[in-house]
Amino acid sequence: MLHSRRGWRADMPMKHLTKVFCFGRAPALAALTAVALAAAGCGGSGSGDATKLLNQTFSGRHHVTSGDVSLAVTIALPGSSTLKSPVRLSLGGPFQSRGAGKLPQSDFTVSFGANGKTGALSVLSTGTAGYVTLEGTSYRLPAATFERLESSFAQVASSAGGQPASGTLGGLGIRPLTWLRNPTIVGDEKVGGASTTHIRAAVNVPGLVENLSTLLAKASSLGVSGANQFSGGLSAAQRRQVAAAVRNPRFDVWTGSSDKTLRKLAIGLSLPVSGPLATLGGGASSADVGLTIQYSDLNQPQTITAPATVRPFGEFQGKIQTFVQTLEGGLLGSSGAAGGLSGSSGAPGGSAASVQSYSQCIQAAGNNAGKQQQCASLLGTK
Repeated sequence: MLHSRRGWRADMPMKHLTKVFCFGRAPALAALTAVALAAAGCGGSGSGDATKLLNQTFSGRHHVTSGDVSLAVTIALPGSSTLKSPVRLSLGGPFQSRGAGKLPQSDFTVSFGANGKTGALSVLSTGTAGYVTLEGTSYRLPAATFERLESSFAQVASSAGGQPASGTLGGLGIRPLTWLRNPTIVGDEKVGGASTTHIRAAVNVPGLVENLSTLLAKASSLGVSGANQFSGGLSAAQRRQVAAAVRNPRFDVWTGSSDKTLRKLAIGLSLPVSGPLATLGGGASSADVGLTIQYSDLNQPQTITAPATVRPFGEFQGKIQTFVQTLEGGLLGSSGAAGGLSGSSGAPGGSAASVQSYSQCIQAAGNNAGKQQQCASLLGTK
């Protein structure tokens, strides 16, 4: 179980994590967008063995102006009595550059699925205004919110000295070449209609965790909701603990056969689960985590237009509560309608009421690690 200097805990309920992912402040979307678009910009030219191909893919500069990106995170809990299928969080859609230093046009859908529960909302940027669409109704983001989004994206870009390509990934602390080992070529495959070379590599886990620590620190500096506890990244002790916990790390990359531009990236690993998170997870002792990024139609023009009809943003703020309940219901194995916490199939030792009490206790505890530990008793877990 991990504890930070400011009281963060690795056994926080999964529903808190999904709230951060889907409903954090505007900079969270900017950070995710920047990571996805920056990865698309990695590339070079040439040919050779697996090591050379990786260097060509993750270094150099390759101008990417548009395309369609899909980013997905999956979490499976083998042996869980409540989570019968993997949790899936995804973000994807078309993007179109407006030039260096400007927020690109994009139309991304953020979606969630678990235990038969699904939810989705769309976030669209014309580059000068932002919109969110939920259940077929669109709302214009307040000017102040959009300005934070634009400012945060600019900070991400400037962290790489304004480079439009792999430099942005480096600026965020993501340097795959520092933690990939012994790559091999799997073969030639089609990805998103493009011819690619599939490469598989071993992972130097401490190096990967070091990148994660830097990324968390960058996210904190951008104002990403929930990341302020990691302003200094992970401590040395935390990095060692995380690295020691990782099992079966896997890394695959598909690079364009002709242009050596990233078309797909997949990372997988397993982590032990204990404490209240194991209780919420239906008794699972481990979690299988996967991250996939894929691109198609690179440098093909994308048409992104503002919604024809929009409603006041205040109406969206009311509807979003139902969406959050849907996510919570899926994560906690709820069989109730449209998500709420009622009708939970019940993690061992934790009814819907006790889970809600635990959540309230955690929020009241703030950054006090001692008080957070005491909250575990509400789930019947010490």
